[in-house]
Amino acid sequence: MTPALRSALGAVVPPPARGGGDRVAAGGKVQLAGRDAGTDGWSFAVHVGGDRFDVELWPGDAEWECSCEADGCAHAWAALQALEAGVDSLQAAKEPPRLVLQLTADERWLRLGVAVRDGDRLLRFPDGAAGLSIEPTIRHLMKLSADWGGDRVPSRQHRQLIAALLDADEVTLDGREIDISKIPRDVVARVEPTGAGWRVSLTDDDAVEHAWEGDPALVFAEGTLRPRGYGRLSKVQRHQLANPLLFDKRELPRLTAEWLPALAKAITVLRAADLPEVASGGLRTVVELFASGPLLEATARVVYGDPAVAELVGDQLLPLGGVSTLPARDRRAERAMLTRLDRELGLRPGRRTRMESDRAVRFVKDRLPGFTGDVVGRDALSRFTPTSDRLAPIVRWRKGALDVAFGSGQALVGSQRVLDAWRRGEGWVSLAGEGVAELPRDWLDEHAELLELATSGAGGHLAPAAAALMESAGTSPPPDLASLVDGLRGGVTEHDVPAGLEAELRPYQLDGYRWLRFLGEQELGGVLADDMGLGKTVQTLAALLADRGAGPALVVAPTSVLRNWANEADRFAPELSVAVWHGTRRDKLDPAGQDVLITSYALMRLDAERLADVAWRTVVLDEAQAIKNADSQTARAARTLKAERRIALTGTPIENHLGELWSLFEFLNPGFFGPRRRFDERFGAGSEAALAALRARIRPFVLRRLKSEVARDLPPRTETILTCPLSPPQRDAYDAVRRGARGLQERMQVLAALTRLRQAACDATLLPDAEPTPSGKLDVLMEALEEVADEGCRALVFSQWTSLLDRAQKRLDGLGIDYVRLDGSTKNRQAVIDTFQSDDGPPVFLLSLKAGGTGLNLTAADYVLHLDPWWNPAVERQATDRAHRIGQHKPVVSCRLIAQDSVEERILDLQDVKKDLADAALGTDGGFVKSLNAQELRSLFEGA
Repeated sequence: MTPALRSALGAVVPPPARGGGDRVAAGGKVQLAGRDAGTDGWSFAVHVGGDRFDVELWPGDAEWECSCEADGCAHAWAALQALEAGVDSLQAAKEPPRLVLQLTADERWLRLGVAVRDGDRLLRFPDGAAGLSIEPTIRHLMKLSADWGGDRVPSRQHRQLIAALLDADEVTLDGREIDISKIPRDVVARVEPTGAGWRVSLTDDDAVEHAWEGDPALVFAEGTLRPRGYGRLSKVQRHQLANPLLFDKRELPRLTAEWLPALAKAITVLRAADLPEVASGGLRTVVELFASGPLLEATARVVYGDPAVAELVGDQLLPLGGVSTLPARDRRAERAMLTRLDRELGLRPGRRTRMESDRAVRFVKDRLPGFTGDVVGRDALSRFTPTSDRLAPIVRWRKGALDVAFGSGQALVGSQRVLDAWRRGEGWVSLAGEGVAELPRDWLDEHAELLELATSGAGGHLAPAAAALMESAGTSPPPDLASLVDGLRGGVTEHDVPAGLEAELRPYQLDGYRWLRFLGEQELGGVLADDMGLGKTVQTLAALLADRGAGPALVVAPTSVLRNWANEADRFAPELSVAVWHGTRRDKLDPAGQDVLITSYALMRLDAERLADVAWRTVVLDEAQAIKNADSQTARAARTLKAERRIALTGTPIENHLGELWSLFEFLNPGFFGPRRRFDERFGAGSEAALAALRARIRPFVLRRLKSEVARDLPPRTETILTCPLSPPQRDAYDAVRRGARGLQERMQVLAALTRLRQAACDATLLPDAEPTPSGKLDVLMEALEEVADEGCRALVFSQWTSLLDRAQKRLDGLGIDYVRLDGSTKNRQAVIDTFQSDDGPPVFLLSLKAGGTGLNLTAADYVLHLDPWWNPAVERQATDRAHRIGQHKPVVSCRLIAQDSVEERILDLQDVKKDLADAALGTDGGFVKSLNAQELRSLFEGA
C-alpha cells in the first residue's frame, strides 16, 4: 500500500530526518487522528518536543502534507512508519494532559495540592504526568514543598506560590477554578466611631472573602487570588497603622485636618458617617496638580472657606483644620459646582486622576485655561505645556548610514522616542527640557516604516528610503546618495560586456547585466524577475564572468537544471571554471576552488555548515521561490550563506502570499523589511496604501521585464480553453462525489473532497475502487492530439496526476500516436528531452506538472495542453513557458481542458485571485490581496 509513498517521501527527507522520524514513531509519539476512505487518506498527530504536527498521507497518490509546511520532514516520515507498523496499535489523538494546582483554605493557611487533568478525569500527581511540560516556577515550588512537612504553604513562600500560580494552566480554590493576578489589591483606611471617639485602622475592603498573612499577604476577592497592597502609604504610615489608632473627641482636628487627608492621598478612606460639624465658610473648588514622571496627577476638591475648613467627599461634608463645627451646607450650589467641575475639567472631587501624554497635554492646553476655580501646584504644568514649534524630521546620510532625528526649536528628540509615541497613538512627545512638542503625524503615517528600518541599523539598501525621507523633509540628497539611487533605478551605462562572453546580449539583457554589476559593486542583493525565457541565466553568467577573480560564486538551483547551468556556463562563459557540487564525490571537491560552484537546494540544506564556511563573492538562487517559506529548512540554510552580493532569479517572486517577499528579501538584504511580525502588521491586510508602499520599497531591487515589453522576437502566444462535456457515466460518478461532500466543515476534508471532484472531472477511473468509465476530457484530448499529429506539429501534455497520464498513454497507444513521457520515475531525463527536441521527435510529450513544470527548454513544441487546472496560475504559466521561450520561432498555443459544469470552472476564478496577488505586490496591476478560507473553499461546490 505504501511503497510509492515511501519512495517519494524518502527522496526528499534527508537521512538524519528519517532517523529522527523512526525514533518518534518508535517512541509512540504518533497518534491516529482520522481516515478518509474515499481518498485513502490518513490523518496523524505527531508530537515532538511538546509541539504537535498534523500530517496527512495519501498512499495511493504518493502524496503527503504536514503542518510544518516543509517539502519533506521527519514528521511525515514518522507518520509513514506508524502507518506501516499498523494503525490498530495507535492511540487516537486527544488533548494533552495539563497540570492543575489545587488550593484549599482554612482560617490561617493555604494548602497546596497537585493534580493532572486528563480529559474529564482529574488524577493525582504524578499519575498521567508522563511527558507533561512543567514551567520552571511550578517545578521550583514543587521542590520547595518537599521540605514543608505537609501540604501547608508557609507564609514565607507566598511570593513563589503566586509566581507558580501565574504560570499554571489551571488553579482551583476549594474545588472552584479561580484567577491569579500579581497586581495587588490595596487595603482601605476605615474610620469607625468608638465610645470615646474614633478608631482608624487598615483593613481589607468588604469584597475580600479570605486573607492569609505572609510575605506578601494574600487576599481572595471577586474570584481572584492576589497579593495585598498598600497603595502609596509610606513605611512610616504603615508602621503607625500596624495597629488601629484611637482618636478621642479632643483629637478631632488632628484626625480631620492631618491624618485623613494624608491617608486619602495614598489609599481609599472610608469615613464614619457621624463625624461632627467643625467650621463654616464660602464654597469654592481647588485643583491640586502634581507631576510624577511622565504622568500629570490632578485632584479636584470642593471645599468651604478660604482657607478651607470643610471638604465635600461624596455626599459627606467633612471638617478640615482645627475647627469644631461644620458650615451650613448649600446643596444646590454644591450640585452646580460639581457640574461645572466635570464640564470644565472632566474631574470628580476627591478622586486622583492620572493623565499620560496626550491627555495631560489636552488638559493643560484646552481645559485648564477655562477653569474658574483655584489651582495649586502650577509649577507641574511646565512639563506638559506645548511649545510653539512642531517637531520636524532631520534626515542625514553619512558614510552609507541613515540617521534621523527630530527638532523643535533648539531641542532635539531621538527618532526612537518619536516612533514609540507614534505607535502608542499619541500626538505629543516630551522634550529634554520643559514642555512637549507636537508630532508630525501625517509625515510619520507615510514614512514610519522607513524610519523604523533606519532605527534598526539596517544596511546600504536603505539608500532609496534615505533619499525619499530627505526629499520629504525638504533636504537634497548628497551626491553619493543620489548616485547610488540613480544606479538602483537603472541609470548605469558604464559597464561593457565582459571579454570572453560567447553571446550577444539584447538591449534589455545588457541593461540587466549592468544592473547586476552595479548591485554587486554596492554589495546589495536584487531580484532578476524577468518572464520565463528572457535569458536570466545568460545575464547572470555575464555578471559572474565580469566578476571573475573577486572570489568564488555559488549557484543554487533545482536538481533538474544543474546540468543545464553547467552547459550554459560552458556555452556562454567558457573561461569560467565551473564545478557541480552533487553526488557522493563532492566531499573531495573544494567548494571555494572554482569560479562558480553549482549545487541543488537539497544539498544546500544537507551541506549547509560546510557551504556557510565559505566567503562567497556572489550567491545566486535560481527559481528562488524555493525559499518562499521563511521557516523552511531551505530558507534558513540560504540565510546562513556568507556573501558580498546576492542574486535571486525567478519569474514568480510571489506565488501565494506577500510573506514570501519577506523571506526572499531577508536572504537578499538581511533586515530589509525589519522583523517579520512588523512586516505582517504593515502589509498583511493588503490595503492599496500598504501595497503602494511595498511596491515603492522593493522597486529599486527588482528588475522585471515582461515578454510583451522586451522580447519582440518571441512569437505570439495564444491562450484558449477547450470545454469538455462529461460522459454520462462520468457525470453520475461526479455528482455522487459532490453529494457526499455536502456538509463538510474541516478544511482538510473540504480539500480532499475537492481533489476527488477534480479527479472525477478528468476521469472517474482516478477515484478509489472505481470501475473503468469513459472520459469526456480524454476524448477531447485525443481529438486535439490527432489534429496536432496530422498537422505535423508537436504538443506538451501536462497533468499533476501520473495516473491520468497513464490513461492518456493507453489511448495514444490505441491510436498509434508516438510519444515520450517524463515524470518523477523517469531515470534519464535528458535523453527523453533530447528525443523530443530532435528534428524527428515524436508529436506528443506527456509530462507530470511536478517533474516537468520548471527548468526545461522544450522549444520544439507549439502546443501546450493542460489536462487539469491547478490552484496557482503561475505554475501553469511556468509549464507553458517550457515551450514559449527565446529560441522559439513558431506560434505557441496554450490550451486548458476544462470539464463543463464542474468545479474546474470555479478554479479558473481562484486563479484570477492568485494572479491579482502577484500583480499587486510587483506593481503590474492594481489588484488586492485575498485569502482563501475554508468557507471560500466550500463555495467551490456550489453549482459545481
